[in-house]
Amino acid sequence: MLFDEGGAILLIRFVVPREDGEFVFWALPGGEIENGETEGEAAAREVREELGLELTVRGPVYCDSNQFFHQGEMQDNVDFLFRAECGREEPRLIGFTTDEREIMKEVRWWSAAEIEASEERIFPVGLAERMREQRGQRGD
Repeated sequence: MLFDEGGAILLIRFVVPREDGEFVFWALPGGEIENGETEGEAAAREVREELGLELTVRGPVYCDSNQFFHQGEMQDNVDFLFRAECGREEPRLIGFTTDEREIMKEVRWWSAAEIEASEERIFPVGLAERMREQRGQRGD
């Protein structure tokens, strides 16, 4: 959960090709935990690789278990959500792998109200509520 100075959160728009058409959604920066890495180390690395930022991440502030359809099969997934802050102009979508660069299309700052009012797919579910819970939790 990457927050700007005003409390908005950064989401990445993904466009994933599927046999039945494109699957378009917005999600937090993130990715897989590599062998030998802690959850926090993975979160910091993913922010660096996807957005070009060196940040201190705090948490995890949430942990979710879920399933999603990927590459033709259902995947069991555990998300560890961390929080960090940066200036609104700092992130730049760079992607790290060829696959990331192909499916990651743009970044946008969202307020909780914008997320709730949107008809777009936004993950994780309940993100606006979590943003509000995290308000005032900035830390150093």
